[in-house]
Amino acid sequence: MKNISLLLAGLLLIGSLYSCKEVQAESSGLPNSVEQISVEEMKLHLQMEDVQLIDIRSRTDYTDAHIVNAENIVFDEEFRKNLNTLDKFRPVLLYCTDGTKSNKALKILKRMGYQNVQELDEGFEQWIAKDGQIKTPE
Repeated sequence: MKNISLLLAGLLLIGSLYSCKEVQAESSGLPNSVEQISVEEMKLHLQMEDVQLIDIRSRTDYTDAHIVNAENIVFDEEFRKNLNTLDKFRPVLLYCTDGTKSNKALKILKRMGYQNVQELDEGFEQWIAKDGQIKTPE
């Protein structure tokens, strides 16, 4: 009986610690979901969800090649202003060339109140390396 009591006490302690961490994450404004996704996860999102796919690379890079159905919103001094075309409540998937700028853009969107934002881990370079579908000039 004593062992069962100790086991239950341990489980309660673990459960309370876990729920405290969730409350801390929510109160600090930290997201509870994964922010970086792999190429494979991105492909699934694009097939199964109504997402807003945003390429934040330069207009030239976007014109040369981009992920099919991506919209180009360049990550520059006008970035925040140009986000007004996006729906804050629909999922947003971001990518840049190698994942460095998209992480910064993700943080900006989160601060602006976007609910579900994720970035492609290692960016467009990884997308191409894993044979992701792209659109190029005809």
